Amino acid sequence: MPKLKLKTKRVTAFVLTLAIIFTASLFTMDIFKDVYLTDGEREIKLRTYSTSTESILSKAQVSLQYADEVKRHENNNDIYIDVLRAFPVLINYREEPSVVMLTGGTVEDALDKADIVLNENDVCSVPITTDVCKGMSVDVDEVTYSKKTVYSSIEFDTSFEYSEDFPKGYEEIKVEGKDGAKQITTTYKYVNGEYQGESGKIESITDEPVTQVVLKGTAQSQQVSNIGDTTQSGGTGSGGVIEGLSYSRVLTGSATAYTASAGALTATGVPAYVGGVAVNPNVIPYGSKLYIVADGYTYGYATAVDTGGALMSGSALVDLYMSTYDECINFGRRNVTVYVLN
Repeated sequence: MPKLKLKTKRVTAFVLTLAIIFTASLFTMDIFKDVYLTDGEREIKLRTYSTSTESILSKAQVSLQYADEVKRHENNNDIYIDVLRAFPVLINYREEPSVVMLTGGTVEDALDKADIVLNENDVCSVPITTDVCKGMSVDVDEVTYSKKTVYSSIEFDTSFEYSEDFPKGYEEIKVEGKDGAKQITTTYKYVNGEYQGESGKIESITDEPVTQVVLKGTAQSQQVSNIGDTTQSGGTGSGGVIEGLSYSRVLTGSATAYTASAGALTATGVPAYVGGVAVNPNVIPYGSKLYIVADGYTYGYATAVDTGGALMSGSALVDLYMSTYDECINFGRRNVTVYVLN
């Protein structure tokens, strides 16, 4: 009997050991996890009974840097971990640089992380919905505009009407010319407060100019009497003194006025100038020194240097050179006395 009891105890101990081993095996199978870890291009698979993210990363020898992110999810006994590495994005905000670290997202996310709020004048170098990437640079500039309006005149044009009812050389203003006006609005561009130049210009007429109409005679004079009888006879020969100047002849007749562009040459080859007058050289030879007056007007000392059709046709005795067209119009046609000086 004692021997049978000993054998029974041994069987019981063996069964108990098998139960413990089986139970431990079941427990071990329950706590071990398969881990699938991705770190950039690295893919790591391991089995562990420690399920904390920190211990798993430590076992995989994966260390985190500033702004890196870890994403984890589980499926049954499997653990999936993605390590997202942060990268720098350079933001130049109104020429002030700053760097933010992100693992992804859009330009708008980068601006938010940099505490930058865009206003209506800010212009971003790329759309804010653009995905960020490593080494990306984003420029944000403040673009403003200013406008300035100036006013300027528009010179009137001159048109001519011709009539045989008046002798050649006769001129009369039928319609007074009037300058117009226009406004010019210029837009100027500034980037971050610095002037960049003009970005546009708009011109608009605020007052239309009025064209001046000048009537000009075209009839050829048949009478030399317009110049005066003294011209036909060569003038008086008694001579005399006027304004301290000695003269040998006096001629009376009709006078007109003309002007010319700068540098224009006369018939004698000298540039046109105030004091140089046009004549008929057969009546008043070139180079003659003259003194010319009219009722209420004194042209004064002059020299015969030029000629013209009206002078040669006899419709005028002398054509006086003046600086401007307005002076010529104001003078018009007048009877003058020409003193031929010694």
